[in-house]
Amino acid sequence: MQNWKFLAAAMFALCGDVFSLAAADPAPFVLDMVHNNPGEKPFDTKYNDPEFLKSQGFTGTVPHWHINCAVNYDSFKRRIPQSAQEREWIAEKAREISRKLDECHAAGIAVYPFTDFVVFPKSVWDKYGKEIEGVGKVEGTGGSDARARKPNLNSKLTQELLRAQIDAIFTTFPSLDGLTLRFGETYLHDTPFHMGGSPITKGDAGIDDHVLLLNILRDEVCVKRDKKLFYRTWDFGYNFHNNPDYYKRVTDRVEPHPNLIFSIKYPQDDFQRMSPFNPALGLGKHRQIVECQSRMEGYGKGAHPYYTAKGVIEGFPETKYEIEFGKHRFTGNLTPKDAPRGLRDILDRNLFAGVVTWSHGGGWQGPYITHEIWTDLNTSVMARWARNTDLTEEEAFMQFADSIGFTGMNADIFRNIALLTEEGVRKGQCNSYTFNNVWWARDEFFSAAANAKVIKEILDRGLQSKVLAEKAEASAIWSQIEALSRQLDCKDADLLEAVQVSCSYGRIKYHLIERMWQMMLINAEIERGKPLDREKLQEILASYDALWHEWAQLKESSWWCATLYTDMAYRNKREGSIGELADHLRAIAQ
Repeated sequence: MQNWKFLAAAMFALCGDVFSLAAADPAPFVLDMVHNNPGEKPFDTKYNDPEFLKSQGFTGTVPHWHINCAVNYDSFKRRIPQSAQEREWIAEKAREISRKLDECHAAGIAVYPFTDFVVFPKSVWDKYGKEIEGVGKVEGTGGSDARARKPNLNSKLTQELLRAQIDAIFTTFPSLDGLTLRFGETYLHDTPFHMGGSPITKGDAGIDDHVLLLNILRDEVCVKRDKKLFYRTWDFGYNFHNNPDYYKRVTDRVEPHPNLIFSIKYPQDDFQRMSPFNPALGLGKHRQIVECQSRMEGYGKGAHPYYTAKGVIEGFPETKYEIEFGKHRFTGNLTPKDAPRGLRDILDRNLFAGVVTWSHGGGWQGPYITHEIWTDLNTSVMARWARNTDLTEEEAFMQFADSIGFTGMNADIFRNIALLTEEGVRKGQCNSYTFNNVWWARDEFFSAAANAKVIKEILDRGLQSKVLAEKAEASAIWSQIEALSRQLDCKDADLLEAVQVSCSYGRIKYHLIERMWQMMLINAEIERGKPLDREKLQEILASYDALWHEWAQLKESSWWCATLYTDMAYRNKREGSIGELADHLRAIAQ
């Protein structure tokens, strides 16, 4: 992202105060998080600017600063020898955080850094590792195996070190407003002198671990220091996030406190379609904030339009039906007809305390965007609605459209584009007739092998024609989206070009995805002995290759075009990729 301050100023000068809402009772926490890709250069975005956040009505930020790694343990009762390199890295990190913290507070933005527990300096592990470390596999740790460690939360020393870490954080940064805690996934790519992992045990044993950790943190953060603690339930499949019974069994054993708030993703699974609304939301006796991803790693990362705020607030279309949602394990795979479908449905339970928008972050690698229009749309609508839940979703949308210069007919066209993406994305990438591997297309990758079980079920049940008809419908939707974008008009030439180019990007991508579904099904049918229709396969492959070529030309044509996908599988693996499948089909189509 380059020259974002100039672009943001031009965009928001069109309407002056872009966030003048008259909410009688706004949510107390309207937060944004920029979560950088682990191991990569941090995002260059206006959402790192506290002045911008304030102008948009945010009350706080959840920065990805690794604040738990910016402290020493000099006051700890046992001696911890440290290398000069470790101490200097920690000192520099602390100086950087102090500067950014001051900038946020000068703008009137509260700071609740995104924090991984339990992570300690390497020197601590070298000295006391045998007393800290627990037994079992470290789940969801993205660092190297050499630095992944599973702490034993029942160890007296682990608890003492954890309390010492919290004391060091608030001693080093006394003006800090609180912490946002992650205990499930732990990524060590950007913390070369630290080690650790989740202290939570998988299964029902993890309930006691959660209660122990929560009560330590409640005591140290909420009670002793009167700071806020946002305890995230995301746990990489341990049950806390997506099992309402597990959620209750943990939270009912923790006394509520005004400073203790649980942070929960709105889907029962990760940020994905074909997932029920999270049944833990509105449950129990503790206040909750809701996590919403503005540019989802499974669906383009903002490279093309994908409007999610309406679904988050009111419910996505698929949550109306009692259908299987794939891999959900805890609620019978069905969404009851009377279950909440969106945030509006849980307001009367009086636990909703706000939202934290992920304006950036999630997943790995690209695509990388050069314009933030689709991030801005989802982020702004969610923030506006949280500030005033009396607003309809459409009212919040139209306020944003007006703020960027889309008015009258152009606002209606812009809204039609956004609304069409809701099903254009789902019906292109997923399917309505079987379970889904929702991660087969994610980040900048296409993993054909990940869809093997889905393709098998489609063939076993004879659903090919329905699934392919749905893909053709999705392609038609994206052609309509592109055509609508060509009818837009706006004084901001860069914004207009960015919208139009991104709509073309989405049309090409989802036309390609239709070809990918055709290729995956044809390959599976051939393996089952169906005679090859060579002419049809050659036609599909020719279209597939032409679309990749058109995509590359689009990228060359405009600065505002995001980086492209690759034909490799997740994290650049050739095996199982759509590219490998295409090469195989080309060989047999000769």
